[in-house]
Amino acid sequence: MSDARRRLMSRKSDPGETRLDALPLPPLAEGEVLLGLDRFSLTTNNITYAAYGDAIGYWRVFPTGEDGWGLMPVWGFADVLESRAPGVEAGARVFGYFPMAGALVVQTDKVSRGGFADASPWRKAVPDIYNRYVLCAADRHYDPALENSEALFRPLFVTSYTAVDFLRDRDFFGAGQIVVSSASSKTAYGAAWCLEQDDKHVLALTGVRNRVFVEGLGCYDAVHGYDEIEALPADVPTLYLDLAGDPDLRRRVHAHFGDNLFYDCLVGSTRSDSFQIDDPSLTGPKPVFFFAATCLDDHRARGTLHAFYERFLSDQKRFFERVVDPASPWITIVEHPGLDAASGVVRALADGASDPAEGVIVRMAR
Repeated sequence: MSDARRRLMSRKSDPGETRLDALPLPPLAEGEVLLGLDRFSLTTNNITYAAYGDAIGYWRVFPTGEDGWGLMPVWGFADVLESRAPGVEAGARVFGYFPMAGALVVQTDKVSRGGFADASPWRKAVPDIYNRYVLCAADRHYDPALENSEALFRPLFVTSYTAVDFLRDRDFFGAGQIVVSSASSKTAYGAAWCLEQDDKHVLALTGVRNRVFVEGLGCYDAVHGYDEIEALPADVPTLYLDLAGDPDLRRRVHAHFGDNLFYDCLVGSTRSDSFQIDDPSLTGPKPVFFFAATCLDDHRARGTLHAFYERFLSDQKRFFERVVDPASPWITIVEHPGLDAASGVVRALADGASDPAEGVIVRMAR
């Protein structure tokens, strides 16, 4: 069945539970464009969006009109199917932030040669970076052959890169050792790759099922299972880069490192479906949630955003090349057909049963 008029909703209390339904496409008003989603990635990052859906505002970006159900945001490529917006032509290819749905009506704003924004009032729930759509024809870094890699890593690597940039700018809060949870996640090993130029000992924490994969990456100084936390060296000033978001795991890390835990940087939530940082039983520093968009806003305020992006885009290209290096690729990209297939992928991601060696792309059924 065509996905053009369908959407895949997730139950907010259990993002892995999904439901397909169909909606009519309304006629366009002046200034609106109709985007037809073509391909998008699904990773643990999408589960983080769901876990923080109410706390951060992700559930409000694409309202469903149904209590208890949300549209999990995804990153991908779409085509302009119809346009009533000057400067945006039908047939144009765009990259951006979408609901898991066949089509999206956008109220265009800030139209330029490079793209446009969605000015729909519900999009104000998140920073502007989530509301921008890049016109591929104007993007000098765009390569049609790399769309799958872009869809998978572009939204994740910017988080990896900005997190390390944030920590480096603060001299890693005095830490000489960085402990990374959920080390098999793409955002985690993207950050580890960025840290290779820093004189820091980077320790990976991962589950038994993913340990071989993490060891094979070669971007961590040492790899440990979650059951080995209490054996980690605790006499070194330590920074916790938390991609797991697991409250129990956090308590163990804090208890083990004690006064030598200098900072807790909460980036993701691959092992938890809730947003929890206020824990009165927690010893040591309070976790601080890291938001990539805020880091970019800081660069914009300081007038350093252009220089940052030039450095970022150069390093991002090198990272993409490393990830898909034919001699020793870190992942294999697997395409899944349509929203019906996406439902099973979402369930596996929510259950922590996905294969970290596979990068999932969903191609919409036309």
